[in-house]
Amino acid sequence: MVFGIIIGIIIIGGMVYLALDKKSDFRTRLASLGALALMILVLIICIIIVLTDNRAPPEDESTLIVGAPPPVKEESNNHLAIIISIVFLIILFIIVALLAMREHKRHKSDNG
Repeated sequence: MVFGIIIGIIIIGGMVYLALDKKSDFRTRLASLGALALMILVLIICIIIVLTDNRAPPEDESTLIVGAPPPVKEESNNHLAIIISIVFLIILFIIVALLAMREHKRHKSDNG
């Protein structure tokens, strides 16, 4: 799991680099911003799924009573964590997009 997280961070870092690199053309910036937007959308969906999951962890089958309802995990109050993480990811994308467009305008005016 840690390996997957590291790979995801590297990929997101690569997309941010391509969006902000001085040598990137407009299409590369746009493609990297689109990929970054999709990655952030997937992260938001995963955060919502993980933090709102109310299933109880699996129990030892030897302690189960026949006919008893399965236990349900207590309702967790993760709404603030979900909202803060979504706002953080959206602000991060907006900052990267603004910096990429500013760099594109700067590069365009230097060459042209």
